[in-house]
Amino acid sequence: MARELTKRQENKAESRARLMAAARWEFARKGYAGTSLRNITARAGLSTGAFYNNFKDKRDIYLAIMEEISCTLRVIMEEAVSEIIEARKTKPKNTSTAELIRVPLMKIFRCAMEHHELFDILQRDALGRDSEFREYYAKILDDFTLATKRGLEAYIRAGFSRPYDPEMLARVSVIMLCSMVIYSTHTRPERVEEIVDTVAAMIHGGAKQIAYRSGVRSESTKTVLVHPDAGPEPH
Repeated sequence: MARELTKRQENKAESRARLMAAARWEFARKGYAGTSLRNITARAGLSTGAFYNNFKDKRDIYLAIMEEISCTLRVIMEEAVSEIIEARKTKPKNTSTAELIRVPLMKIFRCAMEHHELFDILQRDALGRDSEFREYYAKILDDFTLATKRGLEAYIRAGFSRPYDPEMLARVSVIMLCSMVIYSTHTRPERVEEIVDTVAAMIHGGAKQIAYRSGVRSESTKTVLVHPDAGPEPH
């Protein structure tokens, strides 16, 4: 009895995986509105009954893919951050942060190419006018941004950067990363290194500028506190 139950569970899991793969293919190429359950089940080689045994409707499987996108982005960023911090601990001190960022970024882009259908879905539907899933698209970006922000905070706590508020850099970096990943998945493979070098330089330069400006503001605040009658700064 237990063996039969396990076999049914395995069959259901296999059917779900096939349906998800088929749905990713269809949504990436036709969008949500242009995809039907018939398209999905035909591509998966399964019956409508098998579909309803795993999902309530087309919206349900689309939301499952939204969650898959979110999880994929979070894992990619968390692994990248861990690699950057570990590299900073072990690499020579004169290794530039841009170079440290470059290797994990390359992995992010390579992984994105492997999961290009997820990013194709984002490009096709998330950037459109369909308001039905707007909150889910926003959540994907928020989750990715939060993972990035936590990574920047961990980098600062480890003492590898002057303190600054990483919120804005995280948001801008995520938008830039997603845009460049979507672009790179449809570009010749040899362009990826060029793209990664550019993104690494921009993120590194942005972090340095924000840290510098935060330091200047901090020093300015200290001056005002120590010399309350110092008067306005010269222009």
